[in-house]
Amino acid sequence: MANSVFHSGELYVQQSTGEEYFAMQNGSIIKDVIGGGAVNFVQSQKFFLAASQDREGNIWPSVLSGDPGFVVVTDAHHILLNPDLLRSDSGDIFWENIHQNSSVGLLFIDLLSRRRFRINGQIIQREKFWEIEIEQAFPNCPKYIQRREVEFSGHEANLASHDLTKWIDQADTIFVASSDGGGNLDVSHRGGNPGFVTLAGESILRIPDYQGNSMFNTLGNFHENPHAGLLFIDFSNGETMQLIGKADIHLHDESASTFTGGTNRFWDFQIEKVVFLKSLENFSAHLIDYSHYNP
Repeated sequence: MANSVFHSGELYVQQSTGEEYFAMQNGSIIKDVIGGGAVNFVQSQKFFLAASQDREGNIWPSVLSGDPGFVVVTDAHHILLNPDLLRSDSGDIFWENIHQNSSVGLLFIDLLSRRRFRINGQIIQREKFWEIEIEQAFPNCPKYIQRREVEFSGHEANLASHDLTKWIDQADTIFVASSDGGGNLDVSHRGGNPGFVTLAGESILRIPDYQGNSMFNTLGNFHENPHAGLLFIDFSNGETMQLIGKADIHLHDESASTFTGGTNRFWDFQIEKVVFLKSLENFSAHLIDYSHYNP
């Protein structure tokens, strides 16, 4: 497809699922600039998600936060990060990876309003700052976002368990980092009722692909590059579980109709490494309600 905003992996999944017409319509939202209300939205978020890649090609999802001014949109094409205002874990692998690989994917999400905005681009160091040149910027719909009220306060909750099964069983929200075949990174949201992520075998997670915007940015990336990362957040205390591994997509499995909300699509994630961090200090997020889109 000439001049398409989609790469070959995205086009393959769109065509395989018969959703290329809807993808073409929705693809018009993808720009290489940020403007309007998106500027204030990005700068006002208390935390955001980031994808980075290490020297071995592993793709890592991270959650970052900072004091006001940590994220500044300097113009329609650039965002500036000020590490001096960082409030999340300075030892997160994101800060090491961006010295090795300039591609990043960002997701700004407001759980309370169920708004989200994705930015993908290249990051370079400018003295003490990190500047991101925007290559893709676009909003996503509010589907499958559980509504929560986020607080950063002096209260410290007890640390979460490091029991992998417990994290999986309780999760209603995860974030997934992926890359196309050219090394362009992206991070996106997946949500559902608790238990929507399941263990499909030893060290294998199964994640349904519910009906979305038909662009298949994540599944398209998996088609080109199976390396991926998952991030689980304990919303009671800010502890995180980062997983890296490989994804395998299933686009037409009629036996998965109920599990997938009728799409018959899911993907399996083979876990290769697990890292636990106390990523967000003095953090908690109170659940208000689940998304009515959840199957």
